[in-house]
Amino acid sequence: MTQTVCEYWNCVTASAKDVFASTCGVQLEETPPEEGCENESLVLAVIALVGDVEWSLFLGLPTGTAVEVAKKFAGFDIPIDSPDMGDAIGEMSNIFGGKVKAMLDPKGVKADISLPTVMRAEGLHMMSQRQTESQKTCYSSPMGKMWIGVVSGKNAGLMA
Repeated sequence: MTQTVCEYWNCVTASAKDVFASTCGVQLEETPPEEGCENESLVLAVIALVGDVEWSLFLGLPTGTAVEVAKKFAGFDIPIDSPDMGDAIGEMSNIFGGKVKAMLDPKGVKADISLPTVMRAEGLHMMSQRQTESQKTCYSSPMGKMWIGVVSGKNAGLMA
């Protein structure tokens, strides 16, 4: 990654920490990736930033963590199979994407955000196409572990 993209990655990690502190009242602690974590059942939310950057941001939550996040966020229990789970995690990713956008704006990086897509998956393994960059960070919290990440297409305005 170039220095410029690294600077923008800091906007992503700072946004995640801020959003989880403000919405769920928890601090995220960066942790090394766990062996075998890519095979867990999880809830995955993806939101795109398009403009000066072309990013797909994601939030990956093992199902147990997703249940705890949804409960903290909504203020009541939401079962993993409930349609409300998608709404709660989708709104969390929307707030996350909006915060990233807000942190990029003062740096002169303009982007619009998409609506979030939320899905259940078995495992998280980033597979990006050529001409893209990706970054993923793992966190632990009182609610459980989680991952945030971004897949970024090469953009001549951002690459050295």
